Amino acid sequence: MRRSLCLVALIAVLGSGPAAAAPATLLHDHPLNATLWDTRSGLAVEENALFAEAAAARWVLVGEKHDNAEHHRLQARVVDALGRAGRRVAVVWEMAEPEHTTILRDARPDGAVALGDALAWEARGWPAWAEYQPIAEAALRHGLPMLPGKPSRQMVRAVSKDGQLAPDLAERLDWTRRYPADVEAAVQEEMQDSHCGALPQTALAPMARVQRLWDAWMANSMRKAVAPEGGAEAAILIAGAGHVREDRAVPWFLPGDSVTVAMVEVIAGREEPNAYSAFDPRLFDYVWFTARVDDEDPCADFSAKSG
Repeated sequence: MRRSLCLVALIAVLGSGPAAAAPATLLHDHPLNATLWDTRSGLAVEENALFAEAAAARWVLVGEKHDNAEHHRLQARVVDALGRAGRRVAVVWEMAEPEHTTILRDARPDGAVALGDALAWEARGWPAWAEYQPIAEAALRHGLPMLPGKPSRQMVRAVSKDGQLAPDLAERLDWTRRYPADVEAAVQEEMQDSHCGALPQTALAPMARVQRLWDAWMANSMRKAVAPEGGAEAAILIAGAGHVREDRAVPWFLPGDSVTVAMVEVIAGREEPNAYSAFDPRLFDYVWFTARVDDEDPCADFSAKSG
């Protein structure tokens, strides 16, 4: 989960080719696969419990592992449930940039297939649009507005370089609301871990700034969606799971309570939900377990390529 998040953050700065997407075919017989848990009660629940809570919330954040197609299918179920509840909920995409605002606004139900090309989805490094398309189809079927969540690459590069924002933008993004020192240290440690210990120390602070910018920008996109000019009653964020954790990330910049969901791949030999770090009410309200895409060690592949 963390590796996918941080590697995509690096893609945003440097540019890259398309990422791989795959169906989740491993560990289908795992006892936790396809189960949904409320971390606050510690109990397994039916998906309608999540849908009911999400339908009453102002902020809903559903975190994925980018290359797991099953995660996107489940995200589409959440969006569809919100649409069926009859509320006007804006769907904010981590993967879309400001230049895509008009494309998303003007999308029509019969145009979901072509939307990926219009957004240059795979060319910008995201997994196959076909895997994400059900989310867009659910939104368009119910007439839900869609908005970009990601800052422009130009802004990402600028913040990576010097960390400065124009005063009016810094105020809108609540940029001066810094993480506590221990949280900041944890973010940098995860950055290093996600890159297999290969990053120079000088790269950690700039990358942590980029991630905080990304989170602040997505939160601002959600706030704008429910502002009078935005016209939505609520907003749902489609993003990597690391962006939706409640101890920092996007919820840090949102007023009031959020409903947060983490999609988590099961691990062989870990058959109790509390064996997973995501199973913590301080991080997520719900954990939805799925099968795995692969069981490869990304750091082994990284070492082979860099050796």
